[in-house]
Amino acid sequence: MKPSNPNLRVGFSTADQITRQIVSSGTKEIDILLDGGLELGFTHLFFGQRNLHEDILKMAVHIQLPKNRGGLGSPVIIIDSANILRVDQISDIAIELKLEPEDVMDRIYVSRAFNASQTYDLVMNQLDKFFKRVPAKLLIVTGLPDLYITEGLTGEKLQEIGHMATRIMTFTLRRQLATVITTPTTEQGKNTPAGGKTLASSAQVHVRVIHSKAYVKYCLTKHPQHPERITSRMKATKYSATLPLSYFLREEE
Repeated sequence: MKPSNPNLRVGFSTADQITRQIVSSGTKEIDILLDGGLELGFTHLFFGQRNLHEDILKMAVHIQLPKNRGGLGSPVIIIDSANILRVDQISDIAIELKLEPEDVMDRIYVSRAFNASQTYDLVMNQLDKFFKRVPAKLLIVTGLPDLYITEGLTGEKLQEIGHMATRIMTFTLRRQLATVITTPTTEQGKNTPAGGKTLASSAQVHVRVIHSKAYVKYCLTKHPQHPERITSRMKATKYSATLPLSYFLREEE
């Protein structure tokens, strides 16, 4: 039977025919690791030491670049449970990208959570309101389980984290956002993000970030298209003295 509309295309699309929209993270090494950057429709889980702030703030600024410069010309919404906002760092990143710092700050919309119940309310009840007011294409949720861990994890609290993770995943897919969540590692294993199995399984992409005194290492541990792999970058040095090799080999725990 022929379709009534001759312009209607009927059939299946294979994975290689699906157009993937990817935007640069603003950090070259992360872009190399993820084959271009953050993918719209995906939830990206960055975990490791708690000093992930610089990379995350770069994402918040870089997304504001026009498309011809690798961004999306988009504002960003941040649900912040980790207190990552650093005006001086944002200004430095904006100036480096030849953007006006005040304009950049005006396009970063931050909702700060001070306890676990506020984190839960912002994710479960406020997301739709945020995105109706702000046409953002990047959602950042920093330290999603941090306040829960501080207050003490219980079975009920792990369920709440699971509810938030599922909510973020479906919201990201529906609105075709690039979403970034940050979390520490578990005490049981440095290769496992904290926050429970539902949080880990709801994020399509996992990146473990390891800081040492000399470098930052990015380890891709989960991705639907790419194998596990590692990139790294040297940290900027602010000293002129000669230091022993052992200085660079000791990792910060």
